[in-house]
Amino acid sequence: MSEQTTLLALPYILPSQAQKHVTHNEVLRMLDALLHLHVAGFGVDMPPESPEEGERHLVGGTPSGAFAPHAGEIAAFQDGAWAFYAPRPGWTLWDAAGEALHVFRDGSWTEIAAEPDRLPQLGIATDADTVNRLAVSAEATLLTHAGAGHQLKLNKATPDDTASLLFQTGWSGRVEMGLAGTDDFSVKVSPDGAAWKTALVVNRTTGEVGIGGSPLSSMQLFVTGANAMIGLRATEATKWAGLKIYNNSGTQVGGFQYGNPGASDTANELVFATFSAGLPMKFYQGGVATGNERLRFDTSGRIALLGANVGVGTATPHASAQMEIASTTRGFLPPRMSEAERDAIAAPAEGLIIYNTTVHAPQFWNGTGWMSMG
Repeated sequence: MSEQTTLLALPYILPSQAQKHVTHNEVLRMLDALLHLHVAGFGVDMPPESPEEGERHLVGGTPSGAFAPHAGEIAAFQDGAWAFYAPRPGWTLWDAAGEALHVFRDGSWTEIAAEPDRLPQLGIATDADTVNRLAVSAEATLLTHAGAGHQLKLNKATPDDTASLLFQTGWSGRVEMGLAGTDDFSVKVSPDGAAWKTALVVNRTTGEVGIGGSPLSSMQLFVTGANAMIGLRATEATKWAGLKIYNNSGTQVGGFQYGNPGASDTANELVFATFSAGLPMKFYQGGVATGNERLRFDTSGRIALLGANVGVGTATPHASAQMEIASTTRGFLPPRMSEAERDAIAAPAEGLIIYNTTVHAPQFWNGTGWMSMG
C-alpha cells in the first residue's frame, strides 16, 4: 500500500503509527494551501519581506532567497515558514493581482479568459484561418436586433481598398457588391471568378446611377454597353408600360406609354403625351440650342415645323422649297369649305388658299379679295 494519495500526494495515516494527529494535521495544511488556489503574486522571484499567514505565490522562473530551488512551484506561508508544492496538470489558480484565471498544462500556466472578448480567430463547425478569421458552416446565419435595429458594418482603410460582399459558386466569385477599389457603390458580375463586368455604379456624391458602367455627370440614370437599351414591359394585356416625367413638385407633366393607356385610346398603341394643360413641347436636333429646334407644339396645341425645309413623301426636299410634297398616287388637298365659311375667316393672310365647295373651285386671297384659280 502506498503511503500517499495518487493525485495530491497527501500522506496516509498508517497502521500502528504514533502521533497520528501530526499526519492528519499535515494533510489539512496541504489541502488548505492547494484547494481554491488563490495567489497574491504570479511569477514572483523574491519572497516578500513580511508575508501574512496563509499567503500564497507562484514562484517565477529565476527565483532567489527562500524561493531559489522552487521555480514554478506554489509557495504557501504556513506556520511561519514557506512550504512549496509542485503543480500538476489540470490545477487552476486565481491571480489576484492580474485578475485572471490560469490552468496548468504542458508544464506551464495558461490564462483562461472567463468571457473571451478578443479571440485571434473563430471557426463554427468549420476551420478558420489567418485570412478568414471568422468562419461559419451552417444552413443559415442569423444576425438579429438588440433594440430597434441592427447594422452590419464593413470598414476599409482607404478609398482604394475594398469593403464588399462576395457571392461564390464552388469557391469561385460570381457577384461582388460594395465599395470595390473606390467609394462609389458598385455591383460586379463574373462568369468564372476571373473576368468581371460592372453591372451598376452609384455615384457617392450625386446619387447618379450608371448601368453597365460609371454614370455621366448631370444624368440621374446612365446606361452604357454594346446594346445599351432599357426594356419596359407590361405583364398584363390590359395594362401599359411606359416612362413618366415629373416636375420638381412631383406632378406628372409627360411621358411615353404603350399598351392600353386610357379608355379613349386604342389598345396596343404608343403614346407620347403631356399631362399639364398649356404645356408646350419642343423637339431639337443636335442638342438643345438656338437654331437646333425642328418641331414645336405651342400652348394651344398648334404645330410649327422649323428648320431649313420640310419634305413630305421625300427625304430630300428641293433646296428652293420650304416644303415639298412628293407622290405619284396622291394629290394635295387644301382645306375645303363653303363660301359662307370662307367669308367667316378673320383677317386672311395674302396667299391663303382654300377650296370653295360652293363654286367648286380653288381660291386664294390676294390681299383685297378672294380670287379663283383658272
